[in-house]
Amino acid sequence: MTDAANLARTDYDEDGCKGPLRVLSQERAAEILASLDAVTQADVAGVKHPWFYKSYLLFTWMNELVRTPAVLDAVEQVIGPNQMVMSADIWRKEAGETRHISWHQDAGYWYLDPPDIVTAWVALTEATPGNGCMHFALSTHKLNLVEHDNTYARDNMLSHGQTARIDVANWPQVDAALEPGEMSLHHALLAHGSGPNMTDRDRVGICIRYLPGRIRFHDGPPVSAMIVRGRHDGNLMLEAPPARDLSDEAIAQHTRLLEPHAATRYVNF
Repeated sequence: MTDAANLARTDYDEDGCKGPLRVLSQERAAEILASLDAVTQADVAGVKHPWFYKSYLLFTWMNELVRTPAVLDAVEQVIGPNQMVMSADIWRKEAGETRHISWHQDAGYWYLDPPDIVTAWVALTEATPGNGCMHFALSTHKLNLVEHDNTYARDNMLSHGQTARIDVANWPQVDAALEPGEMSLHHALLAHGSGPNMTDRDRVGICIRYLPGRIRFHDGPPVSAMIVRGRHDGNLMLEAPPARDLSDEAIAQHTRLLEPHAATRYVNF
């Protein structure tokens, strides 16, 4: 059963998600979207690895977004005062986009402990069932990590087409409908996916992963993150924010930190 209105009644501990939460004004969301849309291929020609991964290392306006006080205040209620950012991925579904995102857990390819990682999905445009907003299978985070199958399906937007071995039909579901400037939070172990964009407008959001400061990685390529509040007591490599957009120093750091992840198609962060 899917009911978009139920998102407002979700409890993070019980359901694994919460929202919608107003964290930006609609005007500020439009400004960030304009900055994003202004990035050209020529601008990022010197960036070796996909610029839309860890984009806060390259752009000051993205660094400002991941440090937004309203976002961090909401995240603090979930993971505590010591917070780090591991990634901020740009998810754009173009108008008429026929591909989908399969049911999966964000933590399916991470070697991080503890798994108390929260994903903040910040809407820059309206997100609705019609244009492919996220939907959650409530309480599936209590299953812990399940096996995933790599389908590599062409109609799947995930890098491996990874699909969780969960019969989501047995779990209550909710649509994460959001207005521009609103955010949802979900646990890294909560099964979620999204459908195609059947409208004539793009759907754009920023998917930010926040980690508790005590987190450690224990396998795979080394993981880096940036402290945004409090301190880090784990073993992750620490990142520095950019002094200006696409500076030589920013691009060099981005290249150095993403290089170990290229072979795995950047799924370990």
